[in-house]
Amino acid sequence: MGRTSATNPAVVGEVSLRALALLIAGQDPGKIIEVKPHLITRDELDKSDIKTVQDLDKKLPGLGQSDQAIAPWLAAPTQTQ
Repeated sequence: MGRTSATNPAVVGEVSLRALALLIAGQDPGKIIEVKPHLITRDELDKSDIKTVQDLDKKLPGLGQSDQAIAPWLAAPTQTQ
């Protein structure tokens, strides 16, 4: 059975920009910011008919968003499309 771990690069970019905004505002985003990877198996891809990153975002909860580097004054994280 094939398996891999993955993060959505768009989410990693979004978290990076939020962390930068916090730094510019003089707030500490934390020493370590981790966008958690997800384990993805071949069986899961086949069962869920996942063929694209957009399919992954829709069918694997949590892959398309992260709650890292957030603040009340920042826009809420969005589900990536």
